[in-house]
This record gives sequence, C-alpha cells and structure tokens, in this order.
Amino acid sequence: MKSNVVKVGVALGGGGARGLAHLGVLKVLSEEAIPIHCIAGTSMGALVAALYALNPDMDSLIKHFKESLKEESHREFKLDYLRPDCGRNGSFLRQTTRNLKRRIVLHLAQSRQALLKDFCLSEIVSKFIDQGNIEDTKIPLGIVATSLKTGREVLIRKGDVIKAIVASSSIPCFLSPTSLNGDTFIDGAVSCPVPVQYLGEMGADVTIGIEVSMREYNELETLTLIEILGRANMITSMKLSRMMVNTADVAICPDTKDIYWSEFSKIDELIEAGMISAREKLPEIKEAIRRKLPLYKKVSCFWSLLRSAQPGRIRRAGYMRRLRIGGGGRPSMGKHPSGMSCDGNAHHSSG
Repeated sequence: MKSNVVKVGVALGGGGARGLAHLGVLKVLSEEAIPIHCIAGTSMGALVAALYALNPDMDSLIKHFKESLKEESHREFKLDYLRPDCGRNGSFLRQTTRNLKRRIVLHLAQSRQALLKDFCLSEIVSKFIDQGNIEDTKIPLGIVATSLKTGREVLIRKGDVIKAIVASSSIPCFLSPTSLNGDTFIDGAVSCPVPVQYLGEMGADVTIGIEVSMREYNELETLTLIEILGRANMITSMKLSRMMVNTADVAICPDTKDIYWSEFSKIDELIEAGMISAREKLPEIKEAIRRKLPLYKKVSCFWSLLRSAQPGRIRRAGYMRRLRIGGGGRPSMGKHPSGMSCDGNAHHSSG
C-alpha cells in the first residue's frame, strides 16, 4: 500500500429481491463515513453496485429504488409470474411451474432458450439506471457474469452498463442468455455469487463481502422431481455463496429469512435487515481498516519486538520513560535501550 489511505472494496452478492438488503449495508457504511473505493456485484448485486458507483448518495439511491418498484411502474413487465403464492407453500420453482403450467408444453424445452420468452430484462433495468458506460462511474465498478462458452465467471469492467447488468442477471432457464462482447452469458451467481475475489485487483486493501441467500427453507410438501431439483439448487447456491463471502476480510450476511428473490415489495424489511447486520459488523470493519494503516503496522511490529525481548536485554522501564507518547511525539532517538546510541557508540546509564 503506497499511500496512507486504506482502500475499501465491497462485493455485493446475487439474490434477486434479497439484494435490496445491500442498500441497508451501504447506508450504514455511509453513515459511519466509511468510504468505498471500489465495488463489484453479481446479478441483483450488480444493479445495486452500478447505481452506487454512479451516485454514492444512499438517501437518493434508496428513494430511487422505492419509486422504481412501485406497482404501476413495473406491472407491465408481468412480474406477477415471478411472485410466490401468498400461502408460501412449496419452492419458488414449483410455484412458478403452477403459474405457467397452462402455457408450457414439454416440447418447448427443445425449442426455447427460456420459459419467460417475452420477458425483457433490459427494459426493467433501464427503469432503474440510465444509459452509460462502466468505466465512467464515479468509483471503480466490476460486474460479474457467467460465460456459457467457458463455464467461468467473467469480470466486466468496460462497456454498456445496462447490457452488463442484464448479462449478470440472466437466470438460466427462466430468462434468455445474453450475448455480449462475442460471448454468451447467464447469471453471474451460477459461478460467482459473491465476487470478493476481484476486489484486490480493483485496488482494495480491505474487502467486505455481502451475501443474501435465503436463511430459512419451507418444508417440502411432496418429494417431486421439481421440488427436489429446486431445493438442491438452493442448497448448492447457498453453500457456494457462504464459501465465497468468507474469503473477505469482513463477511456480512443479513437475515433475509425465507424471503423469495421475487418479493421486491419487502424492500423496507430487507433494507432494515441489511442495516442491522452492518451495524453488528462495524467493530470488525473498523478493526480491519485500522490493521491496514501503515502507522499501525509499525507500532504493532515495535510492540511485538519489545514483548519478545529477553529479560535483562532491554531496560524496559528506562526505555519507556524516554518514549514521548503524548502530544503526537515520537520515541527519543538519543539512546538505544541496549545502551547503544543511534550512532553505534556505547553509553553508560546514569540510573
């Protein structure tokens, strides 16, 4: 680290509506005057990250999300198909199947790329964010998507921000893959649900990961093929997310309970969950930053050497008297505790 500024990087995980909890975490960091120097996101985390990178004003950002999620502004996109039943019985996959079963025929699986053929994700994203390029954001931004060609995650740092967000949010089977930069992409959460690993190369000294998987699972009504596949996918996704977020210096996991990734109406509850978890982690965040300060490193090293010295080798009491701790002073350079001055000549102690 070349400067005295500790650069904080934040990775926002995917999770659909549960990603609204990111807003609560970012709000607390803003209130605590903890600056974010770079930000990366996957899926819903990519949308939040992009909006923050363009304008890191949390009050304005939260207000913008709430206005954009009003019923009248997104009803035209048929998001009702993505909402769970009021009774909350069964998995999301099963409930979606119930809503769509009259429209789906088995042979469509061989001819379509996605169940929601006419669902235009780019139109929804454009309701939240203006057209622009990733490299023009106020703070460095990275968006992660999964390549169908290579099976690997790709960090997108340049180009159209809306296209990148759509690529990162193209849920396999439900939404069509996205073509971008000569590649074909699906949801970044498939391979990299919490992109902590990219924060270092983006310049971060301290990394914060935010993971928003579902915390509670409803009991399966019946062990059907759909139920088993849906639950298996949820478990795999949650385990991978936890593994990735725990590679950060500080891992934040808001209590999203059993909120489905389609329940955007619970924005207030999710923001509050993010704020609670962030406040709990504040001491850990501040300590991680403090440990990266150059001055702290020097003082820590000094005390380690002092404590490890053999009795009699260092006249600790006399040395401590020579330390000018108060008033921003520094240790006296006139005499070394071993009896040697800084110029290497021996001196005898007078007391």
